[in-house]
Amino acid sequence: MIRIEGVCKSYGTVEALKDVHLEVSPGEVYGLLGANGSGKTTLNRCIATLIQPDAGCIEVAGHSVTESPEDVRRSLGYLSEFPVLYPGLSADEFLAFVGGIRALSDEAIKTQRDRWIALFELEEFRRAPLRSFSQGMARKVALAASLLGDPQVVLLDEPTNGLDPPSVYLFRQVIAQLKAEGKAVLLSSHVLPLVEQSCDRIGILADGKVAVTGDLRHLQTTAGKPQADLEELFLHFSGLDRVMLERLAVAGLPGQ
Repeated sequence: MIRIEGVCKSYGTVEALKDVHLEVSPGEVYGLLGANGSGKTTLNRCIATLIQPDAGCIEVAGHSVTESPEDVRRSLGYLSEFPVLYPGLSADEFLAFVGGIRALSDEAIKTQRDRWIALFELEEFRRAPLRSFSQGMARKVALAASLLGDPQVVLLDEPTNGLDPPSVYLFRQVIAQLKAEGKAVLLSSHVLPLVEQSCDRIGILADGKVAVTGDLRHLQTTAGKPQADLEELFLHFSGLDRVMLERLAVAGLPGQ
């Protein structure tokens, strides 16, 4: 599971995260929404031990990101928004490299690599250099790499970037499988239909804080908008509904 309590992070005078509280349980898919600059990427990087919070506590599978970062990394599968691949390696070679870093046996690497290569329909291209891959194909390889080692916790930051509709559908099935296997999944995305269809609960980050968290019905009730869709709720809790109306007014366009 993921447990976040009172996390703060600043860059100079800019407060990126302000007293963030969040929890993701085993077998739960939690969707994290936020406008650009809301703190999503900073929070993901803190969870993944790439940066340290200034204050507060983050635990991944019972391990503290500050006190036991190596244990966190062993328990966590992380797909960043801009994953780093080695363009001279093939998909096979890259996944074997990542599996080696995770200290998997040769047999485990082969079994898991073959599973994801087949699932993501990359069999024909598995020995081609990654530099020849499309953005969507490279994204699939990065996702497969994040799932090697059967991590208990999976952190996905804009995972469907560059994926075509059939691949997005396939990705939703992967999320459902991770949930069925009891993984704790934190999904950060701007693709609202993906979040609405895949997530048990949704949190909306605004100005460095979690403005609201709950399922869609809870968000509707809290906003006092029982018929609102996720887009309207996101704009409401992030304060962007007021901003958009002001911009429309300035432009002389009608708003609701």
